[in-house]
Amino acid sequence: MPTEKAIMNRQMPKGLAPERLYTLLEWVHRVGQVECEKTLKHYLDYLQQQIPVEHMCLVVGRINQQRMMQRLDKVVEITYPHNWIEHYIHENYASCDPVLLTPLSPNPLLWQERFSQVNTNQEKRFIAEATSVGLGDGITCSAFSQKHNLACLISLAGKDVSMDRQLVEMVNTLVPHLHQAVIRTTIPATVNQPGIVLSHREHDIFHWMSHGKTNWEIATILDISERTVKFHVANIIRKLNANNRTHAIVLGLQLGIQPPLAANE
Repeated sequence: MPTEKAIMNRQMPKGLAPERLYTLLEWVHRVGQVECEKTLKHYLDYLQQQIPVEHMCLVVGRINQQRMMQRLDKVVEITYPHNWIEHYIHENYASCDPVLLTPLSPNPLLWQERFSQVNTNQEKRFIAEATSVGLGDGITCSAFSQKHNLACLISLAGKDVSMDRQLVEMVNTLVPHLHQAVIRTTIPATVNQPGIVLSHREHDIFHWMSHGKTNWEIATILDISERTVKFHVANIIRKLNANNRTHAIVLGLQLGIQPPLAANE
């Protein structure tokens, strides 16, 4: 178990009750034991059980000299609604997302505070649509390594977390350690990972997955059994090393998988 001195880079939140101090130290202790992507996923599952959060998104990417996210390298975890992810990508909302357009800072970013500062109609539209799917309130905490221009961002959606300022500070204190765990477990795999090879059938199924179709709908479109669709979906999730269906879709789109619709096995 680490002591207060072992909390790197950021000061411990002041006035923590003993049980909350223990919780934070336990978070740091556990994340320090993460050595591979599998244990990282288990840790993130554990963290979501610890924090009253509706949705989580953890990404790692490259930052520019202004400390703004310039390139997304990997979506480590995402539990946002699938329809919103698809809409976000289709509308290129990364170009007007106030959170992504805010320079990274050691301080936590409260969405409501940032959203109140927007001026453009595009930003206001983004906020209204995000709010309609339960993503209008939350926090984003970040940590970055200037040596490699690598940044780790974790976003937690929900009023319960944003209104608890001590909890916000606890998460913010954890993030530098989470950043180190992400770097040592996911970046080497991202750099060295060979191209993802999907079969023709998997390409077809991934295409319809990415368009929000259910297994039953895909089975009807491709004239195959729903059981066959489930089998291929499981293979796609495994090949992309994803946590779930939504995560697989995000990773596949990020990798630029473009299925040949006419191809069939």
